[in-house]
Amino acid sequence: MRASLFLFLILTLPGFARGQYSDIRFGFEASPFISWLSSDIKSVKSDGVNMGFQLVMNGEFYFREFYAIKTGLGISFRNGGKLLHSDGGIVFPESNLSQESFRILPAGSSVRYRLQYVEIPVAFRMRTQEIGYIRYYAELPIFSLGFCTQARGDLGVSEGDNENIAEDTRWLNLSWGFGGGVEYALSSTTSLIGGLYFQQGFTDVTSDSEVNGGKNELNKLVFRIGVMF
Repeated sequence: MRASLFLFLILTLPGFARGQYSDIRFGFEASPFISWLSSDIKSVKSDGVNMGFQLVMNGEFYFREFYAIKTGLGISFRNGGKLLHSDGGIVFPESNLSQESFRILPAGSSVRYRLQYVEIPVAFRMRTQEIGYIRYYAELPIFSLGFCTQARGDLGVSEGDNENIAEDTRWLNLSWGFGGGVEYALSSTTSLIGGLYFQQGFTDVTSDSEVNGGKNELNKLVFRIGVMF
């Protein structure tokens, strides 16, 4: 149900904006983030974060002076984090690992996931009037559609780094989030953007296996830096 609603918003909101907007802005961002994985499996626990980076081209479609639909296209590097597999077992049954012995991990293995996504975000954006050179803004909700283009893992065992785990990683990730920040006007048409955003996945990023039989979600805290024209 949630996935269907998400896809409906992805397809319909930009069309609504095109029919109503009075202004259009485009820009790009280069933003660092912290990501981590959460699990609903009792024997699998979050055990560390990843530092990542994302590049995004954005478009803001204003249908009122202070309200817009925002969308874009981006690529996001080093998503993921570490999961501690207390019981061990078969974590990556389908992946093409460098050694067959890596397929069964010992108890207490801490696996670092490093995932790369092409992302399409859609958000509702609100901003204040300009106060001097500054506007404040908020984006809520933000929905994002992510396509996994690369999946690597450090398996927490000797020589088990940078393994290809794509076959045990789902190709599609859906998430939602919110954020806000400040615009600083450099000119009448150009602004610097800074903000803080939270993003939470609501689909499983791993394929089900003997160990990963539950749900492992991707979460991010993004320090957004960009420019809009």
